[in-house]
Amino acid sequence: MEDEFVLADFFTHQYRISGKVGTKGQRLTDVLDDELSSTLELRDVEVTRIITPEEVVTSHVSALLEKERIVFVVERMAGTDMTERRFYRHVDTTEWDVFLTVPSFELSGRMHVRGTGDLRTMLLTWTRRFIPLTRATAVFTLFPEISFAGDVIIVNKSFVEVVCTDAKFAL
Repeated sequence: MEDEFVLADFFTHQYRISGKVGTKGQRLTDVLDDELSSTLELRDVEVTRIITPEEVVTSHVSALLEKERIVFVVERMAGTDMTERRFYRHVDTTEWDVFLTVPSFELSGRMHVRGTGDLRTMLLTWTRRFIPLTRATAVFTLFPEISFAGDVIIVNKSFVEVVCTDAKFAL
């Protein structure tokens, strides 16, 4: 099977690593959650510091990135309008506008909750490591004028500090 590539920006605590990752036709969230590999192989890589995102520190043909070090990912889908449907096309969901924090970033977007639509239940029972947000923005807390946006931002659940919403949680 010929590999398909997705262009994405991978954020660690201090860096943005931009490159293409092979998906073999899977969604990027599925590739990130694949427990058979702890790393991602990236192609056409550029590394920038979050504090100076316009300044490329280094660029290389390939790189290995540890999945557990990824705080969040901004998937770049040039020329497609399938972004929201791509993650949730098979399952009915309830959308929640959320604000959440991870180290050094504030993220806002829409979380899609399957089944009952209860955000608390979803967060407690979510077995995957990465959670997609749609129509999302990430603001660098040290310099709020630095922000990143995408139709989809995929967040590493282990780095989430707080999830806020204006809707009431089910009791």
